[in-house]
Amino acid sequence: MTPTKLEIANIPPYFRCPISLNLMSDPVSLCTGITYDRVSIERWFDDGNTTCPATMQHVHSRDLTPNHTLRRLIQEWCVKNLSQGVERIPTPKQPADLLQVQHSLQDITDGYMRLDNLQRLHSLARESEKNRRCVLEAGAVPVLASVLASLQNVRLNVDQDDPGEELDKDSMDMMSESVSECEEALGTLALLPMNEKNRKALTGPTQLDHIKWFLVKGSSESRVYAASLLGNLTAVEHDVEFKLAVASQDLLLEGLVSLLKEGNSNPKGAIASLKCFVAICSARKNRLKAIDVGVVPVLVDKILLMADNSDNQITELAVCVLELLCACAEGRAAVCDRPLAITALVKIVLRQSKLATEHALAALWSVCRSAPDAEIQLEAVRAGLFTKLLVLVQSDHSPRTKAISSHLLRLLQNTWRENSLECFIVKPL
Repeated sequence: MTPTKLEIANIPPYFRCPISLNLMSDPVSLCTGITYDRVSIERWFDDGNTTCPATMQHVHSRDLTPNHTLRRLIQEWCVKNLSQGVERIPTPKQPADLLQVQHSLQDITDGYMRLDNLQRLHSLARESEKNRRCVLEAGAVPVLASVLASLQNVRLNVDQDDPGEELDKDSMDMMSESVSECEEALGTLALLPMNEKNRKALTGPTQLDHIKWFLVKGSSESRVYAASLLGNLTAVEHDVEFKLAVASQDLLLEGLVSLLKEGNSNPKGAIASLKCFVAICSARKNRLKAIDVGVVPVLVDKILLMADNSDNQITELAVCVLELLCACAEGRAAVCDRPLAITALVKIVLRQSKLATEHALAALWSVCRSAPDAEIQLEAVRAGLFTKLLVLVQSDHSPRTKAISSHLLRLLQNTWRENSLECFIVKPL
């Protein structure tokens, strides 16, 4: 049960996490001596921060020490306030033990209770960044990659067009369990940070083909795992060869588009798909392939749908992909051909995050300066872009945003003047 606002207001301040301001359920101390709730401080580090949130000191060690005394005091306070609707805080889960993880990996290799061990490993990796580092240190990637490779035998039965005699129940059960094992391995791999050595175990043609199979034919959950893993593997900037190999896989880009279309019911899938497109389309040769599979209309629809949503991660990623695609003539043409695309991009400006605004402006600049006629520029002006640009050049946005705004103002000023009577109707920011 979540405490009410009144109950939260009565929480002693030293029981609150300095990050979330909520009651701490698993207080841990940093090397700086400040105590936080484990979930909050681990999320802080997961976001790439390297400082103590309270003191802003650089943290030389991410080791978290459980504050047992404070936890006991918090538990006593919860017990005293049970009548006010406050529940006892749950017992925190113990972090992963390296030796136990290694034993589980050995059992997986030996085929002993394979699915149970894979599920346990996946659960540990989901719990915390510390657990993921432990799983990685135990040497999980080669073992999980070998589990994924076993999918080949299953696919011989699943993919065949003429299976002949139907499989008996025992064979079907074994096949179903093998697919489940591969899904658990894929889900764990998608959570682990990848160094160059581990990437090599997963970027070969056979491994890539198996990941694609799950993306195209897997369950809803395993498709998200596959897209997330692909996003991690393609995020390495210098490995253009692998990005080209990914885009060359039959039906892979179509699988990402399909996952993106399900964004309303599957936001994790949409985010994973967009991260893949950002990484894949950073290689110029892949942009035409992305355009050819119809990603531009889906991106525009997604932006229109999410423009008023306060959760802007999907919007930021979508306009980032559009900016990349607008760097080529085919991408700009696809944007111009999509109704309301310009309006959608203008709508993002100053209504979403600064990063989303920057990407949207960059895409608009690419399209407007290359437009074959004045209709595109007129559409942007009618959507209220000129007014927003006047605000942006005097704002605290990034130098790039302000520079693009200045270029667009000069480009659009004649269109604005020629249609001044219509454009004097100020659009809402």
